[in-house]
Amino acid sequence: MPELDGAIETKQELRARMRRLRGAIPDRAVRVGPLWAAVLEQCRQVGAGTVLAFVGVGSEPDTAVLVERLVADGVRVALPRVEGDHIVAVLHDPQLALSAGAYGIPEPVGPGIDPATIDAVVVPGLAYTRDGHRLGQGGGFYDRFLPLLRADCLTIGVCFAEQIVDDLATEPHDRIVDVVITDAVAE
Repeated sequence: MPELDGAIETKQELRARMRRLRGAIPDRAVRVGPLWAAVLEQCRQVGAGTVLAFVGVGSEPDTAVLVERLVADGVRVALPRVEGDHIVAVLHDPQLALSAGAYGIPEPVGPGIDPATIDAVVVPGLAYTRDGHRLGQGGGFYDRFLPLLRADCLTIGVCFAEQIVDDLATEPHDRIVDVVITDAVAE
C-alpha cells in the first residue's frame, strides 16, 4: 500500500490523489495516441473480433479514437451500460448517438451481448500496479463483470504512466487484469 508521510494511504485517499494527478496532466489529448496504438496492437495479437471498450469521461483517456480505429479494423466494439449494479456490454453502432447513462457517462442503447463473445476488454482505472492490480472508481462494476468473461479473454488495463503505483490495497473481490498499458513508449 502506498505511504504518504509515513501513514498508510487508504483506497479513498489514493483515489482522490489519482484523480487530482490525472486531472493535472496537461497533454492528455496527445498522450492517448501511444496508449491506443499499444492497445490496438494487443487486440491484433490475440485476433480480437469483439472488444469491450469504455467511454472516457472527465480526465480519463479519450476513447473516441480507439473506438474509431477498432471499427476501422473490422472489430465489433461493445461499450458498457450500467444496469443496477452491473455492467451490460452493448454493441456500439457508430451511427447512433450514445444516451445519458449512470453517473453521467454516455452509454449505448440496444440489447446486451453475451460476455462470453468478447475477446478483449479495455478496463479503465485510477491506478494500476505493473502486475495488473487495479484501483477503480469504487463501485465494483468491473470486479463483477470480469468474472463473466471467457478464461482466454484478454483484459487490458489502461492509464497514463503517472497512474502506475508500486502497490495498492486489494480485497478478495478485486480482479486483476492480464496486461497494463500506459502512454509511456518503453513500458
